[in-house]
Formats: sequence, C-alpha cells, structure tokens
Amino acid sequence: MVHPAPAIAVANVSKSFGGITAVDGVSFTVSSGEVVALVGENGAGKSTIKNIIGGTLRPDSGRVSFSGAPAADGVGSAKHSGVATVHQETSLFPDLTVAENILIDRLRAPGRATVRPGQLRRTAAPVLRRVGAGFGPEAIVRDLSAGQRQLVEIAKALAADPRAIVFDEPTASLNLVERELIMGIVEQLRADGVAVLYISHYLEEIARLSQRVVVMRDGRVVADRPTGELDRAALESLMVGRELAQGYPPLAPPRNTKTLSVRDLGDGAKVSGVSFDIAEGEIFGLAGLMGSGRTEVARAIFGLAGHIGRIEVGGRPLRRGDVRACIEAGMAFVTEDRRHEGLFLDRPIRESLSIVDLDSVCRPRRTGWLDSGSERRMTEELASRVHLVARGGLGAGGGSLSGGNQQKVVLGKWLVRRPGLIILDEPTRGIDVGAKAEIYRLLVDLARAGSSILLISSEMEEVLGLSHRVGVMHDGRLAGVLDRSQATQETVIRLATGGAP
Repeated sequence: MVHPAPAIAVANVSKSFGGITAVDGVSFTVSSGEVVALVGENGAGKSTIKNIIGGTLRPDSGRVSFSGAPAADGVGSAKHSGVATVHQETSLFPDLTVAENILIDRLRAPGRATVRPGQLRRTAAPVLRRVGAGFGPEAIVRDLSAGQRQLVEIAKALAADPRAIVFDEPTASLNLVERELIMGIVEQLRADGVAVLYISHYLEEIARLSQRVVVMRDGRVVADRPTGELDRAALESLMVGRELAQGYPPLAPPRNTKTLSVRDLGDGAKVSGVSFDIAEGEIFGLAGLMGSGRTEVARAIFGLAGHIGRIEVGGRPLRRGDVRACIEAGMAFVTEDRRHEGLFLDRPIRESLSIVDLDSVCRPRRTGWLDSGSERRMTEELASRVHLVARGGLGAGGGSLSGGNQQKVVLGKWLVRRPGLIILDEPTRGIDVGAKAEIYRLLVDLARAGSSILLISSEMEEVLGLSHRVGVMHDGRLAGVLDRSQATQETVIRLATGGAP
C-alpha cells in the first residue's frame, strides 16, 4: 500500500543569521488530518521554521516540501500549494476594512479591474461568523483591539480553504471563551482532513489538540513523540532543559496604604462608571471578555485616552490625558501591542530599554547629550534583571528578538524608574513557560517591594494565580470585584458574561 506524502515535510533544514545559528538540521512532518504541536522556549527556532515553511525565509540547507513537491521560493509558493499561515503578530492593513483584509489576495487577482464592496462583505461575513467575531466585515482594522485583529488573521487564513495551515500562537490575545472557539475550529479542520502545525505556549491546548509534539531547543529538535507519552512536567523539562517549579509564587499581604484610586472612570465612549482602589503591594487582576473595556480602562488611567471621573495616585489627582504626569507620578504601562507601541523594532535594543529614563543617562542631566557609557551600563543591568536573551547583543535591532524577549524589553525598560504603580496589559502573551515563570517571580517580587500592579490578562489561570483581588469587566462597566478566596473560573465567567455576582 502506498501512503500519501505528508502535507508538510521539513527535511534537515538549517538557517543562520549573521553567523548565529537559528535552526540546525530540523526535520519533521505533518500529515493530512493530523495536528502536530511545535513547542519550545522563545528563541528555540520555532518562528524561523514557520517563516521557512511560509516562504518568507530561505533555508541555508535542507528543504521543505508540500504533498511531496519541493517548495519554491517565496510566500506565493506556499499559498499556491494550499498552505496558509496564521501569524502571532498580525500582517493586516490597518486602514482597510476587515473584509478587504480577509480577501486581499482576491483584490490583487490578475484581470480583476473592479472591486464590489458589497460582494466582499457578503463573502467575508460567514468566515467571520466561523471564528466568532463580534464585529462586521465593514469594520476598519485600525479600530479593532489586538485580540480582534487576531480573529481577522485567522479568518484570512481560513478564507483560502487551505489543505495545510500553520497556527502561530493563535489564542495568545484571546480570553477563555474565544480560545475555546478557536480550538473547536482546529478540531474541525483536523476532522476535515487539513494538516495543522500548531505553535503554542499553552500546554493544555497542546494536550487537547495535537496527536504529536515536536520539541525544539536551541535550534534543534530534541523530541518528536506522540502527545500521550508526555505529561506537562516532561514537556516543560524537554523545552527548557531543566525542571520548572510548579504553580505561582506565594503572595505577600498588601499594605494598608492606597496607591491608586479610580472613581466613576469613563473614556467618553466604551467605558463608564468604573471605580476601584489598589493598595500598596497589591496585584489587582482585571478580567473580562474581549471588548469588555479592560484595555480602555488601563489606557485611560495612564493618560493615553481622555477620561471622565477622578483618578488619584498617592492621594493626588491626575490631569486628564497627561502621560508625562502619569510617569512623573510613578506609573508604568506595559502595552498589549508590543511591536507597535512597546519597542523600536528597527533601532538598537538598548534604545528601547533606555527610552523612558533618558534624563538619567545624559551628562549633565537633562541637557540632551547622551552619555553612551551610562546608557550601556544601565541597559545591561536591566537586561540582566529580566534575563533578556539577545544573541546579537543590545546593539542589535529590537526586531531581531523573539517575541518573549521583546516582551522582556517592554517590561524591563520601566524598572529603572522603580514605579509605584505598574499597569500590565497581557504581559505574558506569546511567552514560553520558562519566561512566564521568570515574569511571575518578577511581578510578585515587585509587589513584595511595595509596587502596586494592575494586571490585565486573557489567561484566566494567570489572573487567578497572581491576583490578591480580581475585578471583572462586562460591557464597559465593572461587574464586580472578587477577593482571592471568591475568585474562581466559574464566578469570573459568570460576571464577565453579565450574570449576577
């Protein structure tokens, strides 16, 4: 009996950048109707393999084939072979509509002289329903949240009716409900005979969805085994090369002093009537479904949007929409959109690390003359504190870092100011298990030292495991605040979906 060729076959592929080996002799296959999980720490080489499969990179050696046919160079080859990719960082046109982004390849089709917006919307609408999007095809991508853009990215891939699909952290921006929806889509794709390569840091998703796990570490494949043979501890050990401590770090009780007071906060659009306090040394989790207003609350507090109501830090009111005043008051903000708002992709990493406290590395202070030696010492200390892995050094561009290490830069740049209040919006999105454990310890240590933390996360277990109290948003309002002893997945979901406390 002749078996069909794998839908995706990676054979002895190697790739280096500037003398640094990213992947070394990597081989694995994905067959039709199979979900293969590709896992590893940030920087293990997963993104390089994804980009080689997708045609945006050429391997230095080895080859990729689709259904037995060698892949040609370029993105078009993969698409022509029926291979689609869902990227973690969306590749959308922000000023086009959702429908135009989903069907962009059809807009560019040879011989197509006119575009009928109504037809585009009608074609895109069922794909949006398939991914459970709560917005229409006429929406402008720029107006969507990061999580909503991820749904558009998934819809764009599904619209091509692929024979094989690569998912790169498809649920990283989504909450529990949306995540369940995407996992259902993956299960249906497998049942329909589609080959799926699934890259994720969520080990529970891997256990549920995949039949086989390919583990990468330091650019090499260290395991290719049936999923059922690997429990969580074994998988983590293979990924990081050591055993990880289980669970979340223990929390210290918060202090009696109030750091942040929010009263009747609104943004004039989506959010209204939000009131809560955060004590010194407290981690206050903010949960809710996508679009519930969590990010809008965070941005209003930090002055990135005008606000209605009263915000006080350390007993002093903050002026509306004044980011500089917020920073001077001891606030820090870690954005959910690190690539567009958190760091400079095309500039040296050290510039992203020093940007929020340039005054301290100028000689004399505040003159605008940068002391490169002071900047180097400060940024090296920050990089060490967050365990940043930058193989090209701090002089390399921010875009050369893996997603997890980019996130460490976005968080680490604020530590030099010793902030009293840290607002974190999806701080571990796209982060591997080892880096997550490091960030969890850092947050708990900061709280123990007296910093107050507003933690927004779509990962329910993370919010429950790290927070002293959990506020739950629903439809732009704070539906309730739960003490740690009251906060369970069931109570949070009930409040997030409009149920009674």
